[in-house]
Amino acid sequence: MVATAAYVSASRWLDSRIFTPLNHSVSLDTRQLKSPPFEINLRATYFASLDFDYSLDDWYQDNRCNYKSILHPQWRVYKLGSASAQSRELWVSSEQLTHSDGSLSNAFIASPGQYQLEWDIPVAAPCLNSRHPRLSVSTDSSGYWEGGGLTQFFCLFLGGTGLALFVVAGGHVARWKFARVLPPRIFPDMAVRNVTPIAKHAPLRVINELPHWGLFCGAVLWILIFIFMVFGPQPSKGLFVSWKKLDAVVWEKSPWPDTLEVYIRTPARFFVNSEEVDRNDLRSKLIEQLGRRAEWTVYFEADADTTYMNAVYAIDVIQGCGAKLIWVTPKIRQQWRHTQNHHQRIENLLVSPREVPVQLLPGTSPAESPILDRLHSALRSRKESAAG
Repeated sequence: MVATAAYVSASRWLDSRIFTPLNHSVSLDTRQLKSPPFEINLRATYFASLDFDYSLDDWYQDNRCNYKSILHPQWRVYKLGSASAQSRELWVSSEQLTHSDGSLSNAFIASPGQYQLEWDIPVAAPCLNSRHPRLSVSTDSSGYWEGGGLTQFFCLFLGGTGLALFVVAGGHVARWKFARVLPPRIFPDMAVRNVTPIAKHAPLRVINELPHWGLFCGAVLWILIFIFMVFGPQPSKGLFVSWKKLDAVVWEKSPWPDTLEVYIRTPARFFVNSEEVDRNDLRSKLIEQLGRRAEWTVYFEADADTTYMNAVYAIDVIQGCGAKLIWVTPKIRQQWRHTQNHHQRIENLLVSPREVPVQLLPGTSPAESPILDRLHSALRSRKESAAG
């Protein structure tokens, strides 16, 4: 009974939780969007968003009508009072969730109650109304369903065990109550004896050791296999990126005079070491170039307006050839240029020393400046070592 009550209670509790309290259709004719009051009955972390039916046009960088025209919105969540719908207090806003680096998080923690969402977009975008825009507030329900399923499984196990014990006990009671009645005998006091003697066996030993190892270990292993198959970690998908360092890969000096590069330009033009190749010949060209090298490393870069389909195709071909892929993003390219310019300025100063103008403090002569003295001494030492 307890297992049945716990199973039904867990099922009803999960069914009564609102994991998506808001999914309201809106119109982008105006900049200010407001949702109707919605109810939250579960204390959890919720995510607020403005969702669309996305299409292929969203990848372009030109002035087409896509979701990028309304990025960086300002939103606020108000908690409504129980006395009147007009009394409300600010629960959380996008300004409070903005990090120091400029990134924005749409996650907030809410307790049970009535709420209202206001969403302000930078500009009105009526052209996006055909994408069916809607304000959404939701939370992840996978953990609750997994916990509820485990609880229900445990209740089924306890209920099945109790039912089996009840059947066994009912059989014993029925056998004792409805026992067969012996027929009357002529001499009831005479003990009935068997003509054939009964052989007596030695008494069985008391169980004092573990059962058979195969049965015991097999049962434990099957339980563990079932648990890890259902609740084990899921395999990851996508491209591997490390966030521990500023650079996604460890840059090493290549032993080869020239590197192997794949570049994509618009529209769908593929280049291997500045040599344009056809899209269908990209794999054969890479295999030809890699066959001459001991280090299979390919640097990949693409224009900003390159389509996602062409970039994924090039990455798949590079990894399919068995090469190590290094994706040169625009930020990495900017860091390379900044580092090269910095090293070039230092080399020019050391290789071709010249007089560097230094502004002295008022009332200080060049002979009294220790900084200028040390700089001239270093330049003279550099000239003497070069002459020697």
